[in-house]
Amino acid sequence: MIQFEKYHGTGNDFILIEPQRFDSSMLAKRLCDRHFGIGADGIMIPHPSNIADIKMEYINSDGSPAPMCGNGLRCFVRYCLNHGLLAKGPLTIETMAGIIDVDAQDDAISLNLGLPLLDLDSEYVIDNHEVILEGLTLHTLFLGTLHAVIIVDDTIDIHSLGEKLSYHPRFPQAINVNFVNILDRKTIRVTTHERGAGWTLSCGTGSAASAFITHLLDLTEDDVMVIVSGGTLHVNCKEGVILTGPAVKIASGIFEGEI
Repeated sequence: MIQFEKYHGTGNDFILIEPQRFDSSMLAKRLCDRHFGIGADGIMIPHPSNIADIKMEYINSDGSPAPMCGNGLRCFVRYCLNHGLLAKGPLTIETMAGIIDVDAQDDAISLNLGLPLLDLDSEYVIDNHEVILEGLTLHTLFLGTLHAVIIVDDTIDIHSLGEKLSYHPRFPQAINVNFVNILDRKTIRVTTHERGAGWTLSCGTGSAASAFITHLLDLTEDDVMVIVSGGTLHVNCKEGVILTGPAVKIASGIFEGEI
């Protein structure tokens, strides 16, 4: 039996558990199954850290590890606050993508994601941060994890392209694909196909990456509201990239299924 809590950040849902004796990849696939498990986009596990206040282990629903997850990290912080593992205020969280600075308050949690990697010599960026595939321009960057940002209008059938682009041979590690509608200079709408999770109601780092690229192209201001299927997020790109949004506890319980 495994005790768990479930949280969501604008509809992106996660299972939080203590460290287990089971393989994390197998555990994620089992717990995240929406028919035979609890159902979620991923799982997170807290661990002690020698270089930050705490360490987050994140596993996608398909069992693959991810270096970072923006919505997930906010939920992770809320879980740790609820269990006395962290205190409100400035915090540092160790992730596979590095140490993330966090400001945790009652109503919202802000993550300082730093500056994205656009360097052409970076191992994360493919050739150039502008890639043409399927007749579309993909702006690729690394912001906690690998993202492609595509600016579209309502004539594009994004649902026929999400998985095709996410697992395109051009991206050997697969990539998160963010389709962006610009509503005005302070508002964008983002729909994301995540590697390892598929279509999700929200992607925090994807929203942040989209806001950064649209601002870089002078299509939006440095402070924008991002509308996702699960709600709204706030991104400020004035100094680095700061993502702010909710983290809500949904349920707690005991998983009694087989692992």
